[in-house]
Amino acid sequence: MLLVVGLGLIGSAWAVRLPQARRLTALGAQQQLGELLFFEPGLSVNGKRSCASCHRPEKAFTDRRSTPRALRFAGNLTRNSPTLLNAADQTSFFHDGRAGSLAAVVEAVLTNPDEFGSSYALATERLDGSPAYRRLFRRAFGAPVGAATINAALAAYLGTLTATHSPYDRARVGGPALAGDAAAGAALFAGSGNCARCHGGPQFRDGLRHEVAPGQWVKTPTLRNVALTMPYRADGGAFTLPAVLADAYHRPLPDQPLTAAGVAHLTAFLEALTDTAATARREPPALPALPALPGRVVGGLY
Repeated sequence: MLLVVGLGLIGSAWAVRLPQARRLTALGAQQQLGELLFFEPGLSVNGKRSCASCHRPEKAFTDRRSTPRALRFAGNLTRNSPTLLNAADQTSFFHDGRAGSLAAVVEAVLTNPDEFGSSYALATERLDGSPAYRRLFRRAFGAPVGAATINAALAAYLGTLTATHSPYDRARVGGPALAGDAAAGAALFAGSGNCARCHGGPQFRDGLRHEVAPGQWVKTPTLRNVALTMPYRADGGAFTLPAVLADAYHRPLPDQPLTAAGVAHLTAFLEALTDTAATARREPPALPALPALPGRVVGGLY
């Protein structure tokens, strides 16, 4: 895909041309620009939706709806909004894993008639009509507004959305140990509960797809901050962690059926994967002036 190649070329060009100090400065500029674009409703055709419409910082970068609203309130989308925390280092994206890069995600959302209903041409025309945005793109990339630089800026911002300072993480580096139900849940998670079989590694995901129902394959989601990202499942049909543990896919996985105590232990452990600092981010107070949409709202209207 040309967009993916373009994103890679931009990254490698900066890495070759810039000394270390300037490279860090450029990365910071890209992240700052990406944050503005994340909350920029001008990327959508009607100027009323942004990435933050479905990925609110205060909701752990989800919307806590079963499925998000579609463009112009024309029904809902078909899949639950996954968290974007710790998402940038994945190798596949969307619940079904169909996208192989963040650039492919941006293109899919931007052009989907039910999401942004827009195009790179329209987004570029609007952003390029703003002297402030033109300066920001030049500062960040030494290049004009375009598909590749829009993709790269958003990817840079998403790379800052990390959440790895939970009670579990602090315990692993010498902080207070998990105790009580959380400690029992950790043992069950790694042992007879067989949770780590799919939710292993530092991000508590295996990067694979699993058949959760006949013919329905879903990529393993991260369990980091899972206590903040309800409702659950790709269809948003489970509203609590115990409900997920009891669904048709998860119920047969433990070596023995989970007791009420086992469910409580696992729930406590999953709550110990919460990094509350990650939800302290807020939308920027303002966006650069955009002549094409002078009355737009930071983050969009819905």
